[in-house]
Amino acid sequence: MDKELMTESSLFNPLPDIKVKVQSSFMVSLGVTERAEYHGKAHSGTFPHGNNRAFSTIQARNKATYIQNLSSISTRSELKTTAIFGHLGGRLVVPNTGVSLLIPHGAIPEESSWEIYLTVTQKESSLQPEGTDVLLGPEVTCGPSDLSVSTPFALTIPHCAEVNSEHWNIHLKKKTQQGKWEEVMSVEEETTSCYCLLDPYACHILLNSFGTYALIGEPISDCAVRQLKVAVFGCLSCNSLDYNLRVYCMDNTPCAFQEVVSDERLQGGQLLEEPKLLHFKGNTFSLQISVLDIPPFLWRIKPFTACQEVPFSRVWCSSQKPLHCAFALERYTPATTQLSCKVCVRQVKGHEQILQIQTSILEVKR
Repeated sequence: MDKELMTESSLFNPLPDIKVKVQSSFMVSLGVTERAEYHGKAHSGTFPHGNNRAFSTIQARNKATYIQNLSSISTRSELKTTAIFGHLGGRLVVPNTGVSLLIPHGAIPEESSWEIYLTVTQKESSLQPEGTDVLLGPEVTCGPSDLSVSTPFALTIPHCAEVNSEHWNIHLKKKTQQGKWEEVMSVEEETTSCYCLLDPYACHILLNSFGTYALIGEPISDCAVRQLKVAVFGCLSCNSLDYNLRVYCMDNTPCAFQEVVSDERLQGGQLLEEPKLLHFKGNTFSLQISVLDIPPFLWRIKPFTACQEVPFSRVWCSSQKPLHCAFALERYTPATTQLSCKVCVRQVKGHEQILQIQTSILEVKR
């Protein structure tokens, strides 16, 4: 690679016809750390940092720390961060979401300063995909929309697709002032108005106008995979013999996970095991969730509820709210304070994940 491409002066130059230079400059710019970087309120132990990555196996001794770190996740219904930018530019990050905005050097006129915001919408998106198309990540807004930059900026949006051009057509859409959504570009096709880099966990887009953007995935084969994160929640204390296990299947994006953790915190829920990644194929087969290996004579599960089956369309198209299944367990006696079981999540003729649950239940003093 030409050394000139790696110098800071070449970042975000007007895009030439040579594709290799576009990619090189763009990739270098996404790693810039020397310029100002603005984060909303975050804690050093908060998960996740930066772009989302699939969960790796952690040692049992780190599990408690991992779960405790989730306590710092925000419970706000809208995630928004704001900062003042000048001629030097900088990077704006919404913590725990994988969403960021990079303003390059020179995009803002000298002697000027702009207040720029970045918002992740957690409520139901107004973008309703058609047919088997799915919303692959959060709806993201950057603004103010009336500002105009002289050099393209980079917007990073996480996604849950298993990237493969043979199985997916991925499109970037923008919301118009009239509230309608129009296609800006297809990831596989180059345009003069914007440029895109797709990595396994996020989409990095070069844009020249602020607004509201979202990624749509159009499956073009049954082998298209939507990556789901499977998580199990329960309460650490209860005042009856009944106990509920709540199993979530959500998009494998930091924003979707944060939303579930926030909702669970409001009802006293606790993550019981490290989440796992499920590869859900677009092959029309349903999802089965079951609770296994419940200790006999200590616990029982209500008849006919040990296994729940969810139709394919509900899993594939549930891009607005995470899929949620609850299992009602019961202790035979209050003296039972330990629960050990397995939660199996599998797609028929597809991928399977098993989560081992081991937790203590405390009695709530009346």
